[in-house]
Amino acid sequence: MSFSQFVIRNTLRNKHLYMAYFLSTLFSVMVFFTFTVFAFHPALSDGLNKNAQIGMLAAAIIIYGFAFFFVLYSMDVFIQSRKKEFGLLMIQGMSPKQLKKMVFIENLVIGFFATIIGSLAGIGFSQVILWLSNKLMHVNFGFYFPTQALVLTVLSFAILFLAISFFIQFRLPKLSLQDLLKAGDIGKGTIKSSRIKTFLAILLIGVGYAIALLVKGMLVPMVMIPVIFLVVAGTRFLFNQLSVSIIERLKKKQTIFWKKTNMVVLSDLAFRMKDNARSFFLVSIISTVAFAAIGTLYGFQNMILDGMKQIPYEFQIAGTAEETTAIKQNFTQLLAEKGIQVDEGELTTYTNSDQVNFVKESEYNHLAELVKKPTIQTQGKAVQLLPSSMMGMEETTLNEVKLADQVTLPITKTEKTTVVSAYGTTVVVPDDTNLQNMESTITTVWQPKNTSYDELVSVGKFQDKNIPFMAKSYSQQTITNEYAPILFVGIFIGIVFFVSAGSFLYFRLYSDMEVDVEKFKMIYKMGLAKKELKKMIYQQVGILFFTPIIVSVIHGAVALTAMYHMFNQGMQVAGWQVLGIFVLIQIVYYLIARIFYFKKVYRLVQA
Repeated sequence: MSFSQFVIRNTLRNKHLYMAYFLSTLFSVMVFFTFTVFAFHPALSDGLNKNAQIGMLAAAIIIYGFAFFFVLYSMDVFIQSRKKEFGLLMIQGMSPKQLKKMVFIENLVIGFFATIIGSLAGIGFSQVILWLSNKLMHVNFGFYFPTQALVLTVLSFAILFLAISFFIQFRLPKLSLQDLLKAGDIGKGTIKSSRIKTFLAILLIGVGYAIALLVKGMLVPMVMIPVIFLVVAGTRFLFNQLSVSIIERLKKKQTIFWKKTNMVVLSDLAFRMKDNARSFFLVSIISTVAFAAIGTLYGFQNMILDGMKQIPYEFQIAGTAEETTAIKQNFTQLLAEKGIQVDEGELTTYTNSDQVNFVKESEYNHLAELVKKPTIQTQGKAVQLLPSSMMGMEETTLNEVKLADQVTLPITKTEKTTVVSAYGTTVVVPDDTNLQNMESTITTVWQPKNTSYDELVSVGKFQDKNIPFMAKSYSQQTITNEYAPILFVGIFIGIVFFVSAGSFLYFRLYSDMEVDVEKFKMIYKMGLAKKELKKMIYQQVGILFFTPIIVSVIHGAVALTAMYHMFNQGMQVAGWQVLGIFVLIQIVYYLIARIFYFKKVYRLVQA
């Protein structure tokens, strides 16, 4: 049996040992392949402008670069957890050169199978994503066989695994044979946290949060870089200093430390936090980027669409009689040809020299009844209209308005409305008010009856060649189509980062499993019940999974709030929806991971 055959057979026979690393690499391949399926999709690549194409290329490079460092990090953790195995192989006569060669071949074997299986899995996964994008985003991404994506993925990851197989040899543990054999058996001694760094963690994050939450408007982009630097630095100290300090304080409280199984959970928790500090830091920052990217894109699109949804009319046109007469006739003819029944209304807006807009009570109420909105009773005086959503802008309220011939009319109250556009000073006046010698604009609206969304979009194309005309559903779909590629790329990258963060945690969990098994074996022999073992493992897995996620959710909420402050708005529902969905995903991830991990550990403990 040759050396290469020994390495390949050893890898295949010990597949349970390599499974976590294999799954991590397979996931990276599948994610990159799925993204390239969209990057080369005819519906996107043919219709995108140059800026969007550059964005897609940049996103592909980001994902590929992230995959490289993710696989490299996973391999590094995998190598460091095998010190004792390397020591045993060296006792059997393996030279350091052969050890490096073994790692090189192992990585190529794992990389080969991960690339092939990941690409095949990506074909199925990408088709599911295409189907979901059609259903949820109303974007026509047709199905096609991704030949270009398949070739690019295979070539890219062949190069990636060759490069990692070369570089990882320099990461092999440089320890003596005795140290390698004793790896995992040597105590970790005591652990100490720095008070200065602990204080800095609180100070840096606190200052960063304060700046992000207090600054508003166009100052937000100016403070973004300093805030990011403060929070990132503070997060680093939080995991390797502040968390350790908190755990050590908990261990000193006897009422907590000696309660049930807390002693076992807390005894080495500080060391685990210290050992996993880098992983937790990466997971929290990566997840925060995911939250911020998706929350910002999704939130901004919702803000634009919400503004469109506030328009109560499906079709409308505004202008002078000369500008709109021909267009109204053509549109009325189009509705008749399509067999669409509508309710029609008309309103004239008068504007005086002070740029105050006047609308008559009867015309306003007719449109309000048309869209089932509250009517207004002026009772012989004026009523000022305010927009239902001011987007952070201050609206000036008046006590009176000037009419023709220096006549003034008192304003009795203000009302919020969507019946007419009220951005600018707009008032409703009695029908007998003299509004002559003022500039006038005629607004005509149409409300269809029992018409489907697709029909409304189809008819709304009339808007393209008739500029003053506006179709609500067609405009919404146009915005969705324009934002869809960018939103999809942002959401996809965000999901990649978040799921990759979960894979970091999953891999760290299994890399420490041997230590857990040895610890629980000793306690199990002393009479530990299965129920107590399950509780300790669930607590341990929960701390591992939720510590960085809780931090990243708080970071993400602050980041999204700061982004919305650019528009003088507070945290939007869209932002909370994004955070809530990711927390739910993490909970499901945790519930599944803890069951599999417990079964694995319990079986080995009983062995």
